[in-house]
Amino acid sequence: MSLPGNSQDYFKIFFFILMLTFLANQNAFSQNKSLATEEDKLAKLYSKMLSFTHVSYDSIEGYSNKFEKEFTRFIQNNPGTLKYPFEKFSDSSICAVETSSDGNFRIYTWDTWVGGTQHFYKAIYQWKANGKVFTKVPAIEDGDGGEDCSAMYTVTINNKPYYLAVMNSIGSTMYGGQSVSAFTIDGNKLNDTVKLFKTRTAKLNRIHIGFEFASIEDQRELIVYDSKLKIVYIPLVDEHQKVTKKNLLYQLKGHYFIYIGVETGWRRTSNAIDMK
Repeated sequence: MSLPGNSQDYFKIFFFILMLTFLANQNAFSQNKSLATEEDKLAKLYSKMLSFTHVSYDSIEGYSNKFEKEFTRFIQNNPGTLKYPFEKFSDSSICAVETSSDGNFRIYTWDTWVGGTQHFYKAIYQWKANGKVFTKVPAIEDGDGGEDCSAMYTVTINNKPYYLAVMNSIGSTMYGGQSVSAFTIDGNKLNDTVKLFKTRTAKLNRIHIGFEFASIEDQRELIVYDSKLKIVYIPLVDEHQKVTKKNLLYQLKGHYFIYIGVETGWRRTSNAIDMK
């Protein structure tokens, strides 16, 4: 018995949608398989570089430069990497991949291993705007070791997303640094100089602290953001570069994170900020 005309039309539409979904999933699977193959090649290249640690600095430098070149080209030529998980990179600690909660901004950072006690990091910024994916390799001045991204927070101000990236540096076996930098997307361009923090005397794009590693208790997190209170907590460091139990507070009010004072007695965990 044949189906009524309307039922046949519904069946055709359902079958058409089903086929489109199947083809889309097949395409996504093929693309992820291709990206996984490239990720594996890059992981092996990075591992090869590490095999020369304490053996040959020239070899480390050569493989490090090759990894940087091939990885950068891979990201630039494959927009789909913005959504790719890079599990092998993360599991092997080859490259830190931090992505905004809306999926529109990502920072890749890795250790080049060309330094000594000072670590030198490289980074790639990747973002999506107006249906297109863009990349930028930030310039690093001579002598600057760069920074490793360890966290990213997304905040909405006047219906526009802004991104707070927590960045880390290692100056030596004794001293390091951490900063929080603000980003946003304007049109198709990444604005990495937006001044989102407001002190009593200036507007800043970035807040940085330098500290002695030995002064960090229980490997607690340093700069953190409480999304409920809309406060960024910046540890106060004394004149000896020791991290104290006091924190500088910057609370989102209007368009800026405004400095509101110093708080003491806070304990940080990996998932929350708790009052002692």
